[in-house]
Amino acid sequence: MLPLHSSSLDLFSGQDVTFVPTDDSMTWTEAQSYCREHHTDLASVRNQEENQKVKELIPAGGGGRYFWIGLFRDSWKWSDGSNSSFRDWAPGEPNGPNENCAVADFSSSGGWWDVGCDGTHPFICYSPLKCIFELNDEL
Repeated sequence: MLPLHSSSLDLFSGQDVTFVPTDDSMTWTEAQSYCREHHTDLASVRNQEENQKVKELIPAGGGGRYFWIGLFRDSWKWSDGSNSSFRDWAPGEPNGPNENCAVADFSSSGGWWDVGCDGTHPFICYSPLKCIFELNDEL
């Protein structure tokens, strides 16, 4: 398995999360398990600002690749149970009755597509932002 992120991929810390893209290709379920073991879950993109920051993490054009995000069809819910209603579907999406997982397309518009969950793609995990506080002995 490749490192959690390669030199071509970076991290983004939002208000309270850090997004971690990977170069590894897995099915949606494998990616979800990996993210849950090593981070928190597949990325939940809660607003346009986070969507833009996730787009900026991927090298120019995304290498023509789709990246798994944590959205899946059960009335299109987030894998981590968050209740964000933000969506960035590409025109005409979602459209497949058997396409139950979502990828972000970073090759052009950055819109999201519904696809079959058994394909393999790189993916984006997230972790809670950890704050480090220094204690001052002179208080």
